[in-house]
Amino acid sequence: MSEDQVKGSVAPTVRLIVLIIVGIVIGNVVVSLLMNRDTGLGIDELIAFGGGALLGLVVEFGIFRRTGR
Repeated sequence: MSEDQVKGSVAPTVRLIVLIIVGIVIGNVVVSLLMNRDTGLGIDELIAFGGGALLGLVVEFGIFRRTGR
């Protein structure tokens, strides 16, 4: 198998990365609105980044990669 052959489209991977980044941005905005955030890394940063990444994954696998029913 040569390296020139593409096994599939890269669109789902790019979409997943974009959704995770958008989720992290949305998570940071929501946490900023709901909490008083300090300048250091803490639990609020973990909630913002982890929750945002989880939101991106849920959107990707819950909406876009849902199996046909």
